[in-house]
Amino acid sequence: MATLTPVAVTLPKDKVPTKKNARDIIGAFLTEDWPFVDPETLTVSYHASFANAHCPVERPKPATGTTTDTLKVFIKFHTDAGGSLEVFKPLAPTRHEEALFSYEYGRTGLGAKVYGFFETQDGTLGRVEEFLDARNMEPEDVENSVIRADVAKGLARFHVLETSLEKKAVESYYEAVVNGLRVYHKMDKLKALGEEGGVSIDKLVDYDFGGKLRNVVDKLQSIGGKTGWCIHDVQFMNVMVKNDAKEGESKVTLIDFEFVMQNYRAFDIGGHFMQKMFKWFDEESRIANCRKYTEEEKKHFCGEYARQWNKLTGDTDTGDRVFQESEYGYLLAITFDIHNMLCFMDAQGDKDPLNLLGLNKLFDEFVAQCSKLNLQD
Repeated sequence: MATLTPVAVTLPKDKVPTKKNARDIIGAFLTEDWPFVDPETLTVSYHASFANAHCPVERPKPATGTTTDTLKVFIKFHTDAGGSLEVFKPLAPTRHEEALFSYEYGRTGLGAKVYGFFETQDGTLGRVEEFLDARNMEPEDVENSVIRADVAKGLARFHVLETSLEKKAVESYYEAVVNGLRVYHKMDKLKALGEEGGVSIDKLVDYDFGGKLRNVVDKLQSIGGKTGWCIHDVQFMNVMVKNDAKEGESKVTLIDFEFVMQNYRAFDIGGHFMQKMFKWFDEESRIANCRKYTEEEKKHFCGEYARQWNKLTGDTDTGDRVFQESEYGYLLAITFDIHNMLCFMDAQGDKDPLNLLGLNKLFDEFVAQCSKLNLQD
């Protein structure tokens, strides 16, 4: 059972830990070597994001003798800002629940091991976890059949995880997102922001995504689409490719669980296919300069997924069945991204032309997929 450990640390007002802060937090859990490290010898880098702030910390390798504790760890601070948008707050995990989910995921051997949870004297909560010797996945990585298969198997394992999170009805998610999309339907403010950014998004804003999404969900229900724990935010930066995976070990691991909720498994699978076209944090373009997932690659992925799913659940799903579900999941995932980007635009007045171009690309993909599946009005 994960317990909260008080640590004798008070963070500065800006919440950026000093080297001594970092050493003392880590030393509360890794007790053989870390408590005795000279803080000035540490390499500490602090990164604040929309969700949680995080901090990789590395100590030098001792010149003599042996070392028991790992040399590099990862501190994650559980900030109040959170990645959960207002519309998803009743559904998405709280900061505490997300941290506990990460702990449970790490215990399976699929993700980073969590060494412990802490609370500083100034009330800051966080956790210390294993530092993954890995990099963010690039769109081209999934053109490698081994990596592609490992992502498929990783998602199947994730979807059927045993976890302490409360299972909330899938329909609750669609009520929330459909209502959210209706808020932005035909909103003049969004059109004006697009005009100011030099990229018209009028067609997107006027499109009835909520109504279309209802049709997609009805189709998934009619074919018996299966559900599980979905990540939702399946952009490629949330898949890590290990630099030196051991023999027989998966080459990938999943991270960032701020939006973990029950949903159709098709959401993550179709979303993975869609996200190959985007690099949301690239400074030159949000649209990746690579080819789309081919149908052959999608079917290989779905076959690997089905085998892993069946192994874990006892089902007899086929790759073709998973592929059929994923075609609708592609649309589910697009509406999630569009909703969240429009929400950000409305709240922050965002008119970055790169984001606007990315939005229009999502819209084009949505319309094309609806046509492919005969979902047009």
